[in-house]
Amino acid sequence: MAIQPSELGVADQTLARRVLAHAQVIAPCLHSLDDAARLDALAILQGVAAEAQARGLRSVASQSVGTARVTYGSAASWFTDDDRAALRALCAQASRSSVASSGHPVGSFPAPSRDLRAIWPERED
Repeated sequence: MAIQPSELGVADQTLARRVLAHAQVIAPCLHSLDDAARLDALAILQGVAAEAQARGLRSVASQSVGTARVTYGSAASWFTDDDRAALRALCAQASRSSVASSGHPVGSFPAPSRDLRAIWPERED
């Protein structure tokens, strides 16, 4: 089940949608996570959304006193390196378990070559 914006625990639904959109760029498998992996991803995203909503000093890219300008970092900067790594790891774990449970082989067969034809000649049926 996909993570919904309302599950991120922030009142601003637009902000929640932006967090989810950027999370999909980092970890495209978020919509397919189940059970514990989904709860782990939700915990990470709730932290990111809370940080984004607070817009503390860490998200200020530049500020000026003259005309009172403040420039915030991009939405992608809401995700720390740890957040990115954790989300990617959840997707990697989910893809390994889905491939293993489906019974399909993991990996790829070598591309056709002269050496392979010597070992396994093509059948002509």
